[in-house]
Amino acid sequence: MNNIQVIIWLFPILFIFHDLEEIIFIQPWISKNRLYLCERFPILSKKLLPHFDNITTSSFAFGVAEEFILISIITVISYVMNWYSLWIGLFIAFTFHLVVHCFQTLIVRKYVPAIVTSIFCLPICLYIIKHIVQLFTLGTVVLYSIFGFIIMVINLGVIHKFMDVFSKWLAQYEHQR
Repeated sequence: MNNIQVIIWLFPILFIFHDLEEIIFIQPWISKNRLYLCERFPILSKKLLPHFDNITTSSFAFGVAEEFILISIITVISYVMNWYSLWIGLFIAFTFHLVVHCFQTLIVRKYVPAIVTSIFCLPICLYIIKHIVQLFTLGTVVLYSIFGFIIMVINLGVIHKFMDVFSKWLAQYEHQR
């Protein structure tokens, strides 16, 4: 077994560790900071806050579970098939996601859910990327990073739509006899 076969298993672990902070804190954070966000970012708040008002912690966890399952499947396939290109692209997209949380915190100038785990995970991810760049061609890393980023953006869009649908379904389920 080579290093990459061990390293790839860190992705699902880092992902769920990071996203647990988001699951736990997103709703209370939005409630606590609603007025601040509306005053500081009025246009963005008008677009995003109604969406997050419809999303429950359960539906957010549902979306995270979908991402975790996708990452886990890709990790297993990478390990079994000894093919790491897609894994690399998604891992680099995840690392970019951590960097985005850092910038969110700088822009908002307050704690943002996921910043603590982003700060913890980012050095580990950068170390892994440094290792990946030594094992694979730069062209492969760049190409699959772009592909991974596209997959991430599309998946996030789909997940957020399904979170809203899932929230409505849960509300109906809760009131059924």
